[in-house]
Amino acid sequence: MEVVNLTVIIPTLNEEENIGRLCETIRLLIPQILIIVVDDGSTDNTRELARHSGDYVTVIDRSNREIVGLTASIKEGIENCKTEYFMTIDGDFQHPPESLLDAIKCLLDDPDVIIGFRIKVEDWPFTRKLMSFTAQFLAHFSLRLRHRQIPKDVMSGFFGGKVEVFLPLLENNVLALKGYKLLFDILKILPRRTKIKQFGYVFKNREFGDSKIGKTQIWEFFKSVF
Repeated sequence: MEVVNLTVIIPTLNEEENIGRLCETIRLLIPQILIIVVDDGSTDNTRELARHSGDYVTVIDRSNREIVGLTASIKEGIENCKTEYFMTIDGDFQHPPESLLDAIKCLLDDPDVIIGFRIKVEDWPFTRKLMSFTAQFLAHFSLRLRHRQIPKDVMSGFFGGKVEVFLPLLENNVLALKGYKLLFDILKILPRRTKIKQFGYVFKNREFGDSKIGKTQIWEFFKSVF
């Protein structure tokens, strides 16, 4: 499979300190890569810096969208993919760009879905670990009730797959469009025989900027679980 069949989707919100360097790093790792930056209304220079990265980067400006949020941004990115496969990656280097090479290796098996799972998390405080453990537990419980496949990290934001597999699922009203865990919502409705490939990575600390997870996102997740 040619690498050109992969688009990397980067959802952003005020990531001017990261986005230019991230696009450049990905391009150096995978010279033929295509990137879609889906910006959710940044008030800094994120969109401008992304556009200046090169013609391999497409920028989607969601400033005037009625529904904002990470899930809605990734959904729009997938809908604009022109390649066979896509991968989502955080815009803050918490997902190491070099792990995209492991994702590409997964593509050799022609999977429908690719999921990166955290084998280690760098320096999380106790409260963040507790939040993550609780969210994973509830998500696993929800998927078991539905008799669905349960990958190693059901809350991963580092995932992708075949665009043609995801597009029909994105029209399902089960998606919490104001939420931030699209993969979990997809797993709830994913056909049981779907081929999933996984790879491990080290979840790193954000280098610059602030986390975008707040009360709204947490509430949307609980609504999605139950």
